[in-house]
Amino acid sequence: MSKEKKILLIIMFNLIIIFGEIGFGLMSNSFALIADALHNIGDIIAIIITYIALQLGRKKATFKYTFGFLKAEMMAGFINSMFLFLTILYMIYEAINRFFNPETIEPTYMIIVGIVATIANGISAYILNSISINRCDGHNHSRHSHEKDINIKSAYLHMLNDALISVGVVIAGIFIYYFKIYYIDSIFTIIFSLYILKHSYPLLKKSFLSLMDINIIDISKEQLDKIINIDYHDLHIYKPSSNHNFISFHLVLEDLNLKEIEKITDKIKYRLKDFGFNHILIQTESKKSCIGGCNVSM
Repeated sequence: MSKEKKILLIIMFNLIIIFGEIGFGLMSNSFALIADALHNIGDIIAIIITYIALQLGRKKATFKYTFGFLKAEMMAGFINSMFLFLTILYMIYEAINRFFNPETIEPTYMIIVGIVATIANGISAYILNSISINRCDGHNHSRHSHEKDINIKSAYLHMLNDALISVGVVIAGIFIYYFKIYYIDSIFTIIFSLYILKHSYPLLKKSFLSLMDINIIDISKEQLDKIINIDYHDLHIYKPSSNHNFISFHLVLEDLNLKEIEKITDKIKYRLKDFGFNHILIQTESKKSCIGGCNVSM
């Protein structure tokens, strides 16, 4: 089954959960179930964004869109992560409010629906996590060739968040059933929300830096200087998607014929590919072009 079909299956699966949680939430007067259902609606939107990004990512480059839609993955990852951040912060706010203003809840429905939601969200998270690994193709065996798809990973975190909150709903329901401790729901909501925030921040940061064309590739200037080992300038390194590492620079050479130049650049390209670079642009120039100084990024 393709990634797209799996994601569509997850969307349909979660729509059933949403309607079930709203219905049983109204029957049991459980704000926790209704709030979880509303949160799930946001996650459905996130999954739909993920699906659209996957479709755009498959489009080929054209004369107008020379890079195609490579950044669709990072854009979706950033939107999903930011939306998740805002949602979690709101849930923490609501949890604190409910902690000081607890309401009487019928716990039986909470436990039953919470168990079903935990299983469903857990399966959804597992599926998304299993398809988020980008397999390297037959031409790239570098140590950086296996990376998680930022877009799908952000959707995975949404589903993981739902699964953890559903676990909290079940535990809260048990405590309410036996001990009438209504504020326990708020405590678990805050704990799980903080856990998700901790794991979401690196994803939010990485997608934002990628969209800003900031170098987030695991290579130091010292390593790059050693690889090139020749004066260079106008260096640009960026990562438009999980599958693509771009680098371009001007190489300073003197008194060499084309065959000798190609031998030098081919050697550099070969070493750069070991660091995961799969789009390498090298422009060769004489020393007169290095007026502002070499080995600089600007």
